[in-house]
Amino acid sequence: MKIIWTFTLLMIPGVLSSISVTGYSGGGVRIRCRYDRKYTENAKYFCRGQWSKCTDLIRTKTKNEWVDSGRFSLYDDTTAAVFTVTIRDLSEWDSGTYYCGTDIYAKIDSYTEVNLKVITADCCEKSISLSAAAGGSVNISCKYPQSHRTGVKFVCRRSGSDLCAEETSVKESRRWTAAGQIQLYDDRQQRLLTGSISHVTRQHSAEYWCGVQSGEGHKSFITRVLISVTETSSSLRSSVSSSSSSSSFQQRMCVRN
Repeated sequence: MKIIWTFTLLMIPGVLSSISVTGYSGGGVRIRCRYDRKYTENAKYFCRGQWSKCTDLIRTKTKNEWVDSGRFSLYDDTTAAVFTVTIRDLSEWDSGTYYCGTDIYAKIDSYTEVNLKVITADCCEKSISLSAAAGGSVNISCKYPQSHRTGVKFVCRRSGSDLCAEETSVKESRRWTAAGQIQLYDDRQQRLLTGSISHVTRQHSAEYWCGVQSGEGHKSFITRVLISVTETSSSLRSSVSSSSSSSSFQQRMCVRN
């Protein structure tokens, strides 16, 4: 039945493909939509509803930079002929049918059907907060659902609209993977993704996400990780001592004057 349905769907003018994406309540998804390279300059949009009555959630002609509209962001990569849509703060209400579309003047638009299912994962925390002193390390632990046990896991650092600006991923079970200062370990028996960031500085204070990736490159962001890095006690003492010395010097100068 699935093969017949897919064939029937592709017979509809304008439909390029149909994809299925799973998201988790409180998290987000990142959806990749390919288009014909001859339409790189056309407007791209993401809408919800039946393909004949689809309500725009975001639409833009902007190229190669993120554009925001509420919980939705879109990035049109003209080099790869792919545009990416991110949906944040998911709830089960977001489950439904969407379309990635390319606006084609005087012709039927080209689009990809997206079937999004948002569920609540009882196994997993929606958000955790961690803190560390500069020069130390931060250890991240994120559970993930059984359905993603064999898939690729990742930790991403958010930058503005992009929930996955800097990514470290792990593809094997019980083997450390390192990228820069971040190391990841996926224990598929325990369904636990562990990350370690060493020699942290204030620049590591940011929002991170633990998540899973599908074979098509779509990402599901499950647990938000807020990391706060503070100065070490020795740095604080040094700062206080420097401030005190400066104050004493100013007082002596005042007495002399």
